[in-house]
Amino acid sequence: MNSAQQFTAGTVIGDRYRIIKPIGQGGMASVFLAEDLTNGEGVALKVMRDELTNDPEFVRRFATEARAAASLDHPNIVKVLDYGQDGDVRYIVQEYVQGETLKDMIRREGALDFRLATPLMIQIGLALEHAHQREVIHRDMKPQNILITDDMVAKVTDFGIARASSMNTITLTGGVVMGSVHYFSPEQARGGEVTTRSDLYSLGIIFYEMLTGELPFDGESSVAIAIKHLQEFPPAPSYYEPELPKALDDIVGRAIQKNPAARYRSAREFVDELDAFMVDPNGVYGVIPQTAQRSEPASTSALGVPSRRNNYNKVRDIDRTYNKRRSSRYRDTAIVVAISAVAVVLLALLTIWLVKNFSSNEKPTENIEIVLDNFTGKEINNDEVIERLNELQRAGMEIELLYRVDESVLEDIIFRQEPESDGTLKIRPQGQKLTLYISSGQDSVVVPEVEGDTRVMAEQKLRTEGFLPYFTPEFSDTIPKDIVIRTVPSSGSELPRGENIEVIYSSGPENVRVPDVLEMPIASARSLIEDKGLLVGSEISYTGDPIPENDKYVIKQSPAAGTEVPARTPIILEVGTYDDLYEFKNPTTAPTVRIMPKLEGKTQSEADSLLSSLGVQEYSVQRWPGSSSSLNPNTSADKKKIYILAQNIEAGTEFTPNKDGIVLTWGDASDYESYTNPQTPTPPVTDPATDPTTEPATDNPG
Repeated sequence: MNSAQQFTAGTVIGDRYRIIKPIGQGGMASVFLAEDLTNGEGVALKVMRDELTNDPEFVRRFATEARAAASLDHPNIVKVLDYGQDGDVRYIVQEYVQGETLKDMIRREGALDFRLATPLMIQIGLALEHAHQREVIHRDMKPQNILITDDMVAKVTDFGIARASSMNTITLTGGVVMGSVHYFSPEQARGGEVTTRSDLYSLGIIFYEMLTGELPFDGESSVAIAIKHLQEFPPAPSYYEPELPKALDDIVGRAIQKNPAARYRSAREFVDELDAFMVDPNGVYGVIPQTAQRSEPASTSALGVPSRRNNYNKVRDIDRTYNKRRSSRYRDTAIVVAISAVAVVLLALLTIWLVKNFSSNEKPTENIEIVLDNFTGKEINNDEVIERLNELQRAGMEIELLYRVDESVLEDIIFRQEPESDGTLKIRPQGQKLTLYISSGQDSVVVPEVEGDTRVMAEQKLRTEGFLPYFTPEFSDTIPKDIVIRTVPSSGSELPRGENIEVIYSSGPENVRVPDVLEMPIASARSLIEDKGLLVGSEISYTGDPIPENDKYVIKQSPAAGTEVPARTPIILEVGTYDDLYEFKNPTTAPTVRIMPKLEGKTQSEADSLLSSLGVQEYSVQRWPGSSSSLNPNTSADKKKIYILAQNIEAGTEFTPNKDGIVLTWGDASDYESYTNPQTPTPPVTDPATDPTTEPATDNPG
């Protein structure tokens, strides 16, 4: 089969789907409108890109993930009808949905009215709830994968494709990160474990874009955008759309928390809050559970410098979250961002980029000269301070808030700023950075050493010191399962009590794919199995007799080739001599003699079923010379309209399937009437067939 780019109208895929026209092109597939030849219905046919079909990892995962997606049945999920392979081409068949993608709607409309966006998001959330209950994680939630019908029904598509593919990813810490960079979660950005809460983070980013028409994180490269997911918080949606209810700022804020534990626990909880908001827009929403916070008020938001209507306590939480990795071993050292395993050179380049582009989501005004305030001695929560910082940020100035332990200064008081100003210093704000040093008003604590401890012991130690641990698994061939590998920030760092600590623990060795050792000499098979980190298990004789070592070949293996198993799993081999192997591959069975049934007067579909039940795999057909029918005996629909007029092997005669050639003469209903009740001399039947068409017999015609 040719590549997807060469498919044209009329091409039939999988002997069933006839392409009508292309309707879309994505990063992983070409999408065609096609006709299902079994029922004449229109379907969406997704043909995977050549690069994917040549990827062994994709090939391995494709069927499993497609099968999981096909198990989903929900009105807000695009139904997967079929999937398969035609030559080198792998395809997925989905219901055809008339409408547009959510991305196209946002491009056309800009910010959507929240009275439209919220009901749509509820539908999307219900789709995820259905999938998550069946242990299916999308992994690539984005507006391009959400279809909106003409009557405003949202339908989520492409479940499982992202997991099957390793394309369109970036690597920050040596792990594979799947998904589209504008929408994926911080744990995906650093190659961590993807959970249902990763989908909910992406949902929050999508909702942000629906409400504002803006991407919360953007940049010049995938790496730059991923770093923003890890480090930064966007302005509240109401910054772009001042008329938005504050409750939506809070709901979005909780959905896009960096810490998965601080997000909504499930799609159902997210949907319930949206439902409640539709009833009472002035209610309290987006409250982060106390167990997921750093001893901050329950109303903490995830968003950056907010609209002037928001309380600046949220800004403090934001920037302390932003700076949670800026730990120091020394009280007077400024906190430094710690993104482990990102190359130093890359981080330096990104730092330069961030300085220039931190306010890329803002709308800076003309770079006119302004007077810089003296913020020293003021409380960060003061309304006037909030207002002035918002003005500076809108003017293009980067605002950095650094919390430092200083027991001589009251909590939340600004005790130093850079650049300093006596209230008369004139500056041009664009491209400048204002750093405010704020007293945290609490003692710092050293992160205890938990490397080598069990997860339970590590959690106990960290909580005893006042930290809030959350756990991320990582494969390890050397460290036993559930043993801590490292922490971020690392042990020995000084942090305020209540900080989140990421604990990376071993999930054991990565699964190994069982190699194909069938038909190999036993020495080669043993060597390959051991090279893959597996064990050679029992060797069972195919015949029950002893097998000479120099004439021993693998006839069967268990588990089968391609199966994923833990390292050091025994592979059981069934072995025999070369002659045993040949006999196994080429079994000799006597041909079965059958009795030919009466096919005359039956439809071709009925003849198909009868012949197939007798073991006939193919037969030939020819049109009756007296017929002018345009029916096609190669299509399922026409087979139901075609009648068998004559057969070359008479009914009741013995024949050997697939050895004795079968030729059937056909015509339509009127031909059958003319043939069985001739009014004029009937032209003779040509036998043997002239230019016969070979037609397979099937069990399930039509």
